[in-house]
Amino acid sequence: MKNDDYTFMCQAIEIGHQGRVTAPPNPWVGCVIVKNGKVIGEGFHRTAGEPHAEVHALKQAGAEAAGATAYVTLEPCSHFGRTPPCTNALIQAKIARVVVAIEDPDERVSGKGIALLREAGIEVDVGIAEEEAKRSLAPYLFQRKKGLPYCILKAAITIDGCMAASDRTSQWITGPEARQNAHQLRAESQAIAIGAGTATADHPALTVRESKIIPLIPPLRVLFDRSGKVNVQGSLFNNKLGPLIIFTTEKGLQIKETQWKEVGAEIHVVDSLLQALQILGKQGILQLLVEGGPTLLSSFWKENLAQELVVYTGPRLLGSEGIPLFNTLSIKTIDKSPVLKLISTQQLGNTVKSCYQVNESF
Repeated sequence: MKNDDYTFMCQAIEIGHQGRVTAPPNPWVGCVIVKNGKVIGEGFHRTAGEPHAEVHALKQAGAEAAGATAYVTLEPCSHFGRTPPCTNALIQAKIARVVVAIEDPDERVSGKGIALLREAGIEVDVGIAEEEAKRSLAPYLFQRKKGLPYCILKAAITIDGCMAASDRTSQWITGPEARQNAHQLRAESQAIAIGAGTATADHPALTVRESKIIPLIPPLRVLFDRSGKVNVQGSLFNNKLGPLIIFTTEKGLQIKETQWKEVGAEIHVVDSLLQALQILGKQGILQLLVEGGPTLLSSFWKENLAQELVVYTGPRLLGSEGIPLFNTLSIKTIDKSPVLKLISTQQLGNTVKSCYQVNESF
């Protein structure tokens, strides 16, 4: 690894995050072009159909790009999609060296972009700041490799681990700073899921309202309603606020099919959560934010379908009658208790946000 490669790649990763909300279903790629130790161009992928990060950076660098080094967080594309291949742009600009953080798992690219650059006589180094780039692009990489959305379980709990009081009230366990942060998490997700219990108790809209950047396309709102118990009324069923998809069983379909169709919902009869996730994956959903109550969260946990757990711990106590976070899990001994990897913590007013890795993503 040449001097400063890691530093410039980390800079490219940070720049790429500027497209985190608007780029999906494409990856939020960043690019930095460096010559004689100085950055002469930078760019990120803003949205599907627009030029990729490399093209923006090359445009900024202009003729100075000849003989320079390009740092790209994800392997440059080599195929014609909505935009021409980035490999062609790098070759035509006479870039001397390309540093790539990670190969693209998309079968249309995977290794082909790197091979084309090398065939053109460009020096290519791969794997610089690899772990940082994987962390940044985790939802994209997971969806391309597994065909499933990257699932984040999100919950607001009291200090003693309760999601709601015994009377099912839960607003508000956390403060306004935490709720604003949660809306940013919604903005970064292409779909938001709840179960029938949450839909009935809270009547959520599942929209992005307090994020600094609002997605160009509203997140898909997902309802898991096995038995057709949720009344078809309120913001969740207002199709002007965003699309709604309902996963149910034959029983639920028989009860609510007519009403669901009247509000324009997309309906799927499924046998399992995994089958529902496969459908969402085929629709290009990179990240699914599961905001349901303890029953839905426990189901995702028990079926080993979660990649992350994000917990907002508010400054409240509910005691022995409070409803616990995972109310259907039964773990008898500490030896059987899973040990999660803490990714990050953040203080948000009087609330603490903790992010845990549940499963290895790759």
